[in-house]
Amino acid sequence: MIRSVLTAMTCLLASVPSQAQISASPDATDSGFLDAGAAYPYLETLETRLDAAMADRRIVGLVAAVIENGEPVYIYTHGETAAGSGEAVTRETLFRAASVSKTFTGTLLGLLEADGLVDLSAPIPGDVLRVRGSRQPTLEEIASHRTGLPPNAYDLDLEAGQAPSRIRERLASVDLLCPVGDCYTYQNIAFSALESVVSEATGEDFGTAIRSRLIEPLGLPAASVGTAALTASPSWARPHSGWRRLANRAGDPETPYDTIPSASGLNLSLDDMIVWAQVQMGARPGLSDTVRSRIHAPLTDTLRETRRLGELRERVDQTWYGLGWRIYDWEGRTLVLHSGYLSGYGAQIVLEPETGFAFVALWNSDNRPAWWLWPTVMDLRTGDGPGHWLDRFLED
Repeated sequence: MIRSVLTAMTCLLASVPSQAQISASPDATDSGFLDAGAAYPYLETLETRLDAAMADRRIVGLVAAVIENGEPVYIYTHGETAAGSGEAVTRETLFRAASVSKTFTGTLLGLLEADGLVDLSAPIPGDVLRVRGSRQPTLEEIASHRTGLPPNAYDLDLEAGQAPSRIRERLASVDLLCPVGDCYTYQNIAFSALESVVSEATGEDFGTAIRSRLIEPLGLPAASVGTAALTASPSWARPHSGWRRLANRAGDPETPYDTIPSASGLNLSLDDMIVWAQVQMGARPGLSDTVRSRIHAPLTDTLRETRRLGELRERVDQTWYGLGWRIYDWEGRTLVLHSGYLSGYGAQIVLEPETGFAFVALWNSDNRPAWWLWPTVMDLRTGDGPGHWLDRFLED
């Protein structure tokens, strides 16, 4: 069991207080706050759990929101953009979204397919990516991690500064764990091969295509791609790395993963995450029912993901991957979700499209409690459990 030790001194590190709003809409009045609190009484318990968890000194900054019936009903912000800075994180603060970026890539592919610009059943061109085996993976198989390559193949080489194109060439000599299409193995480098497909279909580089076909038309207020765009923002969160660190020190946001934006390159604010969740659930315009059904459909049975859930298998006993999205069966409820991690940053988005529920969160530090926020929310709102997932991090 993982535990974080809390002392009176750690509370002194949280120089910026937490702020929470329970609201009926993003612009709700005080009376709206009370209406939403009455409609969703679990939010009061959630706030108590959040406040307790945020006392962990390793949580430097965190922003989160709960959406019900397609509208934000709860906003929570805690901490600072950089430890000791006194600059509070807000709804507008940009964080790295890490692998939540894959949800944008999958959605873009769904749109391009609907427009007849790509055929996701077509094999990836051999000059972009080649694997050993009897056939090439299709675009759909790459987007849903069915290449047969070992999990996270050559990620360490990317982190060492090697060019993605050069690494993809080397994948041609890697022995497959299973035939193409037969098993789930999560990828970053191979996933990035989809960028060339998007560029060929749109006539734009991948970052431009994301901006012109998703960020701008969907009205995401602050979303951007890459480190330069992150640091140019009026408010951006610095990373704080180290799972066992004894002090919080802001680090450098520069990352080799900027070179594969399709897999891990986006920057998002809490308001961006709220809009993205609403669009994915059909609560805001931008995606047809056909596209949403396509990208959220379970394509790959992800046994590896199911096994690594540990205690969470009390609630989730089957998982899949779609086009850039994970799909979980939570006690008979279908959740569409993804998480993201880069050193010093974390991100989560969890949707239940059938009911219009979503939980979204972003943070700028390596810490354990934040990863268990969404199961806490699910337990509290459904009554499927006591919502004690965060208790393991609290001092006895």
